[in-house]
Amino acid sequence: MAKPASSLSPRFLSRKLMGNSSKNSGRSDSHMDDSEYSRRARLLIALVNDLKALGGDQFNLDIPCLAFIGNQSAGKSSVVEGATGIPVPRDSGTCTKCPMRCTLMRTPGSWSCEITLQFAYDKKGRDRTPPLSVPFKTVSSPKDVEIWLRRAQVAILCPDTDPSEFHGKSVEDLKRMESLPFSLNTIELLVRDPEGTDLSFVDLPGIIQHHTKDDEMVPFVKNLVERHVNNPNTLIVVTIPMTDDIENQEAFRIASRADPQGLRTIGVGTKPDMLSSGSLSALASWKSILEGSDSNLKHGYYCVRLPNDKERLQGLSRAQLRSVETGFFDNTEPWKDITDRSRLGMPNFVESTSRLLIALIETNLPIIKRTVDDLLAKEMKKLEALPPLLVTDTPLSTIMMRIVQFSRILHDAIRGTSTKDFVQANRVKYARFKTEVANTSPDFREHSGVAQDERLVGTSTNRPDPITLDGVRDAIRRHVTWELPGYVPFEATKELVLQHILLWKAPMTSLRKDVFMATMDLIHKLIYDREHFGQFPELQAFVKSLVEEERAHIQDEVSKGLDKLFNWENSPPLYTENRAIYDQERTAWLNARQYRNHFSTYGDEYKVMADVHGYFQVASARFVDEVVISIEGEWHQKFVARLQEKLIETLPSLSAEKLAALVKEDPVVALRRETLTQRVAQLKKIKSRLLEYEAEASMFLFEFVLVVFPSFV
Repeated sequence: MAKPASSLSPRFLSRKLMGNSSKNSGRSDSHMDDSEYSRRARLLIALVNDLKALGGDQFNLDIPCLAFIGNQSAGKSSVVEGATGIPVPRDSGTCTKCPMRCTLMRTPGSWSCEITLQFAYDKKGRDRTPPLSVPFKTVSSPKDVEIWLRRAQVAILCPDTDPSEFHGKSVEDLKRMESLPFSLNTIELLVRDPEGTDLSFVDLPGIIQHHTKDDEMVPFVKNLVERHVNNPNTLIVVTIPMTDDIENQEAFRIASRADPQGLRTIGVGTKPDMLSSGSLSALASWKSILEGSDSNLKHGYYCVRLPNDKERLQGLSRAQLRSVETGFFDNTEPWKDITDRSRLGMPNFVESTSRLLIALIETNLPIIKRTVDDLLAKEMKKLEALPPLLVTDTPLSTIMMRIVQFSRILHDAIRGTSTKDFVQANRVKYARFKTEVANTSPDFREHSGVAQDERLVGTSTNRPDPITLDGVRDAIRRHVTWELPGYVPFEATKELVLQHILLWKAPMTSLRKDVFMATMDLIHKLIYDREHFGQFPELQAFVKSLVEEERAHIQDEVSKGLDKLFNWENSPPLYTENRAIYDQERTAWLNARQYRNHFSTYGDEYKVMADVHGYFQVASARFVDEVVISIEGEWHQKFVARLQEKLIETLPSLSAEKLAALVKEDPVVALRRETLTQRVAQLKKIKSRLLEYEAEASMFLFEFVLVVFPSFV
């Protein structure tokens, strides 16, 4: 019976294939299974390689990978050389000065190595969006790779120089060149090898304890290594010279901090041939570690014996080098007695780590896909939130339309025809002004300390001093000249009136300041609005300068007009044609007091008080109305009208270049738009590559089903 399609998932097939390698299976179809696994591994390795090339690391996708780390001179270069089958640069001291990402693919055909320079960071270490990939060289012979890697590394360390300038440089030429000591940017190697293993890893600079020219390079290299190994989906391969104590390896301490439980760290012991037969303690310790009885790592340790300088100079083939390594482990104590032979030798290490990496990639693909979808949605939302990009061949018309729209919205706000908030807020200010003026009304008292008008009881910084009957009598006495008997001098009344009108200046000044400020806040808010001028800094500054010019002029006119109103009230003649209100207020005030015991004694004083009270009520009401109407007419209405006229009449006199500059987008917004556009484009490419992989995997699944489960079809 055919298997249900749901049970034939790519993950199921991957587990099946990984469990049926030719090494572990005795089935007749093991060769097919192994080749199909290799094909699927190549798809995954190619996917990871492309995701990283597309800048996946910049989006914190945590793409699974292998990271080779080790102390300086720990044999890491030899491990890389053994894994890739290509010679890498070797010098005294640190020879790896930037990350080198190696992608190995077992493919039919001739051997080749593509070298690419990946500039993902600028000189200050900031992300470069999108990363710049520069094809450097395709090498067709392994023996030529070393010199080209040297040239590529110096090209990375000299980011301001055209990479092609390094193509003809000799080793000595490269050593003499001035360059950066280290770089975050990466050399990318894509090795197609018919005899290789599908694997992808990054080789990081060896951890140094000091630098001859710059002490800052010690923490720089350490931070470079840490930023790679801290990702949760990075398998950390730590190379450890077996002649050294593991506890003294800074590389191992870095790995332990990044992976305290040892769940993703793999130890690789190098230079086992440097341990003499007399190093009994070290030999016994490493034997226990490799057998797993003394291992603190989930994936354990491996031991590799790499060619020495003499063997390297002999130019032995890969098969010969493996034969030498196998012979060493088969014939040397204590390695020959280790039961688990999969822990010995470069081929076992490479194949095991390859399968770990492939499984990790496949497990995390759904997470990566969801992350990309979420990031793409967020970045597109940010991009859509930016103001639309204005492209126009007629900047004058564009600016004119925005000025008309701005003026209309401002006019409607002043009149209260569109939004009521501004007018209502000003009415609150006017009501407060009216109250403050009312609070300056005369505080007449019969005797000191006794308030005659309970409405005025309270606190105010602008309240008048109380005036008693005796105080009014003194004022009358001061102004008596040649009046006939029974006549009260008008000057006494005028003195009392004016000393209260004088108190109107402070609330008027405060009101003027508050309204001016509220109006300018409204205007600036509209100027900054993207619908008007906020999208264009030059136009915004241009409008603000004209607004400020008109503001200063009209504000000065209005201030002078208000001061004139105040001066009219604060100087002779004291007069009103509003006799009805005056008489009403005066009479009501007198009637409330004429039956008091001492009214007859202070009759003239009471009459003066009544005159002052009546006139104050009429004049203060008149003054409040005049101030409010003046502000509304001379400030708001006149300002808005003149502002529109000034803006419109100024534009035609500007040059075409100036007009074009006025509608140039804000550089900050333009940079934001460019960055987001690039990020969206990158994420779309990443998503497209993931979909492409899904199509490839589906085709692989279909072909596999045809071969393994022919009855299914």
